[in-house]
Amino acid sequence: MTEQQKSVADNKAIKDTVHESAEKLEKVTHDAKEQVLDVVAETQEKVQAEAKQLNASVQEQLGQLKQDVLQKIEALKAQFGSSPKDLGELKDFVKTEFSAIIEDLSKLGKELKEDVSSISVKHKDQLAETFKRSKEHTLEAWKKVNPSKTETNDEADQA
Repeated sequence: MTEQQKSVADNKAIKDTVHESAEKLEKVTHDAKEQVLDVVAETQEKVQAEAKQLNASVQEQLGQLKQDVLQKIEALKAQFGSSPKDLGELKDFVKTEFSAIIEDLSKLGKELKEDVSSISVKHKDQLAETFKRSKEHTLEAWKKVNPSKTETNDEADQA
């Protein structure tokens, strides 16, 4: 074989190899894409099922709460008659209970506000600490990469 024939044969072999590699890459890409789509579809189905289950649970809890409230109202009706005096007592009782509930909600609101403030402060402290560590690690890496310039800067800082 001549040099030119060898070169043509080598080029053909290279082209064939590149073509085969490209086909394999396309197949792998296609397979990976299918797997991703399958996982996404599966995850979406799971999320939808979970959402339906959660919605059903919430609806059930709301129904139970409604039943409890209706039972308590019926119990209060039975406890208090329908005379004006009884209705006045019921009115006072309801006012007292609502006042207690409002007071409890007010306390809860204050506690939540304090908790949020506390969490915010902790988060801020954690961010500051993380930033400090990141800065230290960056400086250490910089010193490893460029030790001569860092030493010159350190000497200038000390002077």
